[in-house]
Amino acid sequence: MLDSKNIKLLTQLRVDSRQKLTVISKKTNIPISTLFDSLKFLKHQIISHSTILLNFSELGFDVKAQIFIKCDPIFRNRLRSHLLLHKSVNNLFKINNGWDFIAETVHRNVRELDYFIESLDVFNIANTEIHYILEDIKREGFNFE
Repeated sequence: MLDSKNIKLLTQLRVDSRQKLTVISKKTNIPISTLFDSLKFLKHQIISHSTILLNFSELGFDVKAQIFIKCDPIFRNRLRSHLLLHKSVNNLFKINNGWDFIAETVHRNVRELDYFIESLDVFNIANTEIHYILEDIKREGFNFE
């Protein structure tokens, strides 16, 4: 379980992970040395990795989709490996309730998405369901407070 100091630090990092510890210290009234030790602990236990969130449309990738995929169990591991390495897959989740995976993909246009879906045929796909992401309303917004 996290103590209140760790929660305050995580909350500040979720707002802006590039903040200096001196700024976070002023905002939270936690000594810098304590923040440093907490950050060291969190990096080994809680924080899985640091990254940036991109505006894909500004980069020319106008089509985003979540694709629910069900495949033959014999091909499941090969499909997983393929999806993990595919450049268009931004996020990949193993799920249940009749599906094997959700792949969140990013493409320049619908034609690229169609090619991606066609490339999955070699994995004996039983079913797919495509949900286009029209607008990001909230991303990475979980807060402890």
